[in-house]
Amino acid sequence: MKKLALLLGSLLVVGATASAKEAVVAPVEVSKEVVVVAEPVVEVVVVEEAPTLKLTSIKTGVWSENRSGKAGGDLGNNSLRLYTNFSYGADWYGWFNARRYFNSNTNGSYAEKDLFDKVATRTYVGVGRNLFENYSVELQYAAQGSWDKYAITGNFAPTSWLSGYLTYEYKADDGKKFDNKDFTVNEEGIVSVVQHTNSDSNYVEFQPKLSYNGWGISYYFEGEYAISNDSEVQYQQVRLFTPKAKYGDFAVSGEYRGTLQYESKKENGSKDYGVGTRMKDAFDVNRIYAHGTYALTETTTIFTSLGYEFGKWEQADGSKKDSYMTIVEAGVNMKF
Repeated sequence: MKKLALLLGSLLVVGATASAKEAVVAPVEVSKEVVVVAEPVVEVVVVEEAPTLKLTSIKTGVWSENRSGKAGGDLGNNSLRLYTNFSYGADWYGWFNARRYFNSNTNGSYAEKDLFDKVATRTYVGVGRNLFENYSVELQYAAQGSWDKYAITGNFAPTSWLSGYLTYEYKADDGKKFDNKDFTVNEEGIVSVVQHTNSDSNYVEFQPKLSYNGWGISYYFEGEYAISNDSEVQYQQVRLFTPKAKYGDFAVSGEYRGTLQYESKKENGSKDYGVGTRMKDAFDVNRIYAHGTYALTETTTIFTSLGYEFGKWEQADGSKKDSYMTIVEAGVNMKF
């Protein structure tokens, strides 16, 4: 019996071992949790800046014209000038300008007056709008004593070498008689001044310009035509412009104006602009300018223009008279 018990025990042990070897342990899979971190969504809000009215520049100075043979002193006709420019947003702009005119007088003047005789004050208010690239339109109101002027101007620059403007202006006058300072002196030294009646008028100004590398040439036309009488003034010019020559903070450029035609007619035969009534030949009257600037800072510039006009004007009796005029302008320009 013992032998049988031992034999059965041995078989049980061998069977258990065999069963253990056949057991397959399945691998344990460990799942990795993927953590997705959500990035914050940044919403870009574009805030358009509200347009504001800004002062862009101030230019002020003095202008003097002195024509030969003109009574009124050694300094001739003068004016103090103020130009202010504004912007509103990207497309709108405007200006307010003022001029104070006065004459200088000496003991040799045709009348006993103060050294500086105040003549008139003229003011300008304007607004402009950029329509699209290189084109704009402007409206302007001007006032001086007995008249008001309303003007519209179109500016154009379709290419880099062509630019210009066209202006139409209506002048509303009070119609009063006035002394237009056209005078004659007889042998006895008595001065006679012709009076005439002011009139509403239409005015046109046109100047297209061709440019290349700083050089320029333009055609200039100006005409004013009275509505209630046959008075009129018109003239045509060709103008040449040189590039700026720079040396440090200095810059200078030149300009030439050749008069092609000049016609002046007033009621009662009075003259206009102080000398002559018309030109017989083209280029009888010429004008040259030298424009100079000096940059004090990046935003402040001193400027000056020196001009000289020379030529012959036809008189009412058909004769010609030599005449010259000096022009001086100087001032300061500040940009903001």
